[in-house]
Amino acid sequence: MIPVSFSWNSREKSICFKWNGFFSSGWEDGKFLTKILGIPIPHGIRRKRIRFPMRWIYLKGAFSFLTEWKLKEMEGTLSFPDPMINGILYGWTSAFGTGKGGRKIHMTINFLGENWCKGEVVMPPRRLLHHFRKWILPLLRETRGRRQRKGGE
Repeated sequence: MIPVSFSWNSREKSICFKWNGFFSSGWEDGKFLTKILGIPIPHGIRRKRIRFPMRWIYLKGAFSFLTEWKLKEMEGTLSFPDPMINGILYGWTSAFGTGKGGRKIHMTINFLGENWCKGEVVMPPRRLLHHFRKWILPLLRETRGRRQRKGGE
């Protein structure tokens, strides 16, 4: 099964949602891009403010959705203005090591004020479709003003 991945890079200012290089969508350099087989697909996006309803089922679904993602790789460097906090974080990261095997995690703490991060998390498509059917699609329908169907979907 081909996993769905979500990656980010603060240096290139990009966020990307992709599925095995076949389909990708995200922001790069302030532009929204969608690609199918590496070919950019043009589309116009209207900027419209969307208000999401605050209901317990959507909040609970969002938290369970976030816990389903598995960290594949992450690297970056972090620095705070207070040197004491940098020292504490440096001690914690050296005590924890790199974490579980199979994951590439390289986080460093510096005292120079440099901050950047890039990484990737993955999820099986079956779990993504489960969340989409369970709470994401009803949320989108409700924000567009359509009423939900009664019974199962």
